[in-house]
Amino acid sequence: MSFRVSLCGMSVVSGLGCILLLTGCGSGVVPTPGTSSGSNNSGSSGIVAYLSGTVQGGQQPISGSTVSLYAAGTTGYGANATSLQSGLVVTDAKGNFSITSNYTCPSASSQVYVIAKGGNAGSGDNKLALLMSALGNCGSLDPKASVNINEVTTVAAVYALSQFMTPGSTAVGTSSTNTTGLVNAFQTAANLVDSSTGSARSKTSAGNGTVPQSTINTLANILSACVDSTGNNSSACSNLFSAATPSGGTAPADTLAAALDIALNPGHNVAKLYNVISATTPFQPALAGPPNDWTISFEYTGGGLDYGQLLAIDAQGNVWVPNAIDPGTISEFGPTGDALSPKTGFSGGGLSYPQALAVDGSGNVWAANFGNDSVSEHSSGGTPLSGSGFTAQGLHKPFALAIDGAGNVFTANGNNIVTKLNNAGTSVAQFVNGGLDYPFGIAVDSSQNIWVANYGVSNSVSKFSNAGTAASVTGFTGGGINGAVGVALDRNGNAWIANFSSSSASELSGSGSALSGPGYTTPAEVSAVAVDGNNTIWTANTDGSISHLASNGVAISPSTGYVSAGATGEVGIAIDGSGNVWTTDNYVNSIFEYVGVAAPSIVPLQQAVKNDRIGQRP
Repeated sequence: MSFRVSLCGMSVVSGLGCILLLTGCGSGVVPTPGTSSGSNNSGSSGIVAYLSGTVQGGQQPISGSTVSLYAAGTTGYGANATSLQSGLVVTDAKGNFSITSNYTCPSASSQVYVIAKGGNAGSGDNKLALLMSALGNCGSLDPKASVNINEVTTVAAVYALSQFMTPGSTAVGTSSTNTTGLVNAFQTAANLVDSSTGSARSKTSAGNGTVPQSTINTLANILSACVDSTGNNSSACSNLFSAATPSGGTAPADTLAAALDIALNPGHNVAKLYNVISATTPFQPALAGPPNDWTISFEYTGGGLDYGQLLAIDAQGNVWVPNAIDPGTISEFGPTGDALSPKTGFSGGGLSYPQALAVDGSGNVWAANFGNDSVSEHSSGGTPLSGSGFTAQGLHKPFALAIDGAGNVFTANGNNIVTKLNNAGTSVAQFVNGGLDYPFGIAVDSSQNIWVANYGVSNSVSKFSNAGTAASVTGFTGGGINGAVGVALDRNGNAWIANFSSSSASELSGSGSALSGPGYTTPAEVSAVAVDGNNTIWTANTDGSISHLASNGVAISPSTGYVSAGATGEVGIAIDGSGNVWTTDNYVNSIFEYVGVAAPSIVPLQQAVKNDRIGQRP
């Protein structure tokens, strides 16, 4: 079992004894590059005259493949991509292609990708072979660079962009209000693979992240069995499509659709998909057997990580982690996991054993300091704004905090009090009674009500109006609540509870009625809970796994949850605007990113609360 912070032997809370603060590569021939007929980074007027590359199936060139260049759409998820080339581009006998006709970037920041359809990898023409490579900013394309399109680039692109795609379509698109999430997703694809070589990375570009190279190569080998075949006449393709078909869904009709089905359903037919691999495995290193699931996840270190707790994500997709040490620190990571904070983290502002973070609408980061009974505020650049920390009467040993739509900050305190501060850090009110019993987690719903998870023996959840009126004298119970340490609200106003004393999550209606019977089963005790943009539920589990539940509590992930190599005991959990799930693991001083497994969420969470958009995509 993993805990947040074990304070055994510390005299920080009297009468409780030991307190647990939840605490092979595609190497195709590169043709001689042409010349640019204009700037390649000047926005809508920039014209790039030349883009070249190679299409391969496994290590074999694919001849006769049709190559198409697209800009991702920005007016709908999985829709409205724009073709950027004129005329037909087909690979030659060595798999090489050149897009020599001029094309214009819709804007310098337009996200572009290439699709290769059909062709012959040596066994005959295969119309079922569809491959992909994500390129990124249109204005940054280098006309002298060569692009590789193969199964590895396909896996990387599809996993990173899965929440912006639709099975059966080659279109990539986002809403007009989530272009940041799309850009970050393209950058994530580049963190997984080097598109110039078609090889999976072992380390991220910044060097502080571990890439699951063997898993990516194994998924590429699964696709390769079909790509290198004759298509409709191949058992490799029929076996792939059968294994990739979602439960109750439609079978994929090509390798790109199959890859997307696998990415969106990573716990389905794991062993059956592994058995699709042919005797010849072109991409190495690869897994020696089927994994627990087909998720792709990064592990990041650095940035001052030291006993990371409940994390938060800002509007740019940056990840913020409180480090429960004294003096406390905060770590910041970019959307692709690069450490933005110094090696010692950000400090000051009164930080001391910070347990949880929340980001406000201005991008400022707030921390609950267990060590010195205070709240800290830092700017989006890590500069302390709170002097020696904001204090207030009743603010004592805060375990968690949340921000409402007006920017008020609420803390769950170890003395059975909820403290309300305004956005200047000034005390506004204290909430008492209402069933508060060792409050440990806190959240705000779209009606600006305050929900508190009580870790005490009452096994309850308290609810208050924004002004502090209790909805129940004794708090809400039932639904399997057992050692409540976290709470999150969904689109329907229902509260989801993380149970640290049982392997389950609980659900209550907005009026406090139990909806989850004895609780929804998880692989281990739950440390934290979050809601994604499809209104489905994610839990961080103490055995190192994460779980995915439908809005009715039915498990989507396997009984073991999804597991990242190296994870030991997950503490906090949050979902970004690209659909990546982030967790903290304070046993190994790492954070983990599960690529594209969730629906994109509005970040920071305070904006969803403010605009009544909890459980919806941005």
